[in-house]
Amino acid sequence: AQDIVDLVLALSGFFRISLSQGKEFITLEQEVLMVKNYLDIQKVRYEDLFEYKTEIEEGLGNYMVLKICLQPLVENAIYHGMEFMDGDGEIRIHVYRDDDDLYMKVSDNGLGMTKEQIENMFSAKKHVASKSGSGIGVRNVNERIRLYFGSDYGLSIESELDEGTTVTIHMKAIPYSET
Repeated sequence: AQDIVDLVLALSGFFRISLSQGKEFITLEQEVLMVKNYLDIQKVRYEDLFEYKTEIEEGLGNYMVLKICLQPLVENAIYHGMEFMDGDGEIRIHVYRDDDDLYMKVSDNGLGMTKEQIENMFSAKKHVASKSGSGIGVRNVNERIRLYFGSDYGLSIESELDEGTTVTIHMKAIPYSET
């Protein structure tokens, strides 16, 4: 019974934050909480196939970030990186600031990708839906970041086959008082 209560609370928290009264920007603290709720739901669904860790640089919780930019990356890490693993999966979220820029990294120890797969994620080619999604989440997050912050910002991906993948979000650091 407690597991069901925890699951319902995680689901309601996820939806409440994702709606955010229609705002495009939310605090980093809210974004990370939404992703933790999502990860808790997926841990139940996938019977603890993976663990996750978050490391947020102190003082960044009130910085504003584009809403729903971490969740699609975490979703990809689960569906594509961990899909064929037998447990021992790990997802790490690391957020830090460098001067006027904010970086959010989502890393996994999953299957990894080839350079061609990475290039296809950012190409203008029409993506073909797979059994686990449409495959356009990463591209949409990248385009939204560039729309708000310019072409110097967006996503970058580093990956090694059978080692894992790290997706880095790069956007302007916006303190709460500026919004």
